[in-house]
Amino acid sequence: MMGEREEDDDNEEAWLQLRPKEPLPSQCCGSGCSPCVFDLYHQDLARWEAARASKDRSLLHGPESQSCPSKLNPKTFVAFCISAMDRLTKDTYRVRFALPGNSQLGLQPGQHLILRGIVDDLEIQRAYTPISPANAEGYFEVLIKCYQMGLMSRYVESWRAGAIAFWRGPFGDFFYKPNQESSPERLPWSYQEKTRFGRLGQDLIKELVSCCRRKPFALVCGSAEFTKDIARCLLCAGLTEDSYFLF
Repeated sequence: MMGEREEDDDNEEAWLQLRPKEPLPSQCCGSGCSPCVFDLYHQDLARWEAARASKDRSLLHGPESQSCPSKLNPKTFVAFCISAMDRLTKDTYRVRFALPGNSQLGLQPGQHLILRGIVDDLEIQRAYTPISPANAEGYFEVLIKCYQMGLMSRYVESWRAGAIAFWRGPFGDFFYKPNQESSPERLPWSYQEKTRFGRLGQDLIKELVSCCRRKPFALVCGSAEFTKDIARCLLCAGLTEDSYFLF
């Protein structure tokens, strides 16, 4: 009986060591990501509880995603090698990550990835949307703005070509349909308050810029004529040329 009790205690300790760690408030970027790092934590916790109840550790990993040839997985962080890192402004970087062979990332407009970093033994996670074409082969790129006091910024600024970063995804089930307006009620709840429908114009851009709590950095994607018009509107709204990126 004593040996069985000790074995049960050892198994219990092993399961507790596998229990997901709840994120700290500082690990949430506060941008209304869907899913948030706390959403992912609760998903992992539910998977751990189910695996523990059935005493089957294989359930901790979940099914492998086959939706993307790069082996990107929404359940598990996957290592990607940095093949190039370009500094576009004093605090903005364009980072290229290698994909195996000529594979494609396969994200749809409106989807994003989550990056994991560790700074001073603290794990942090942030959401980023790749800026590379959806059909780019062998790589994907992200544009990252760094902030003086940002934890993820410290992690990103330590990167060099050849370093490894960990991503998981894709996330986001709101798929963009060109030239079609939609209802806010159909968006993820975290997007509803911050989303505007209609034609972009000078007044709307001024309103959006004025709503930002700190100086924004804008990504503008479209035709040459469109990006030129939006850049003009952004300048009129008070942004400088190093506060937006056109592609």
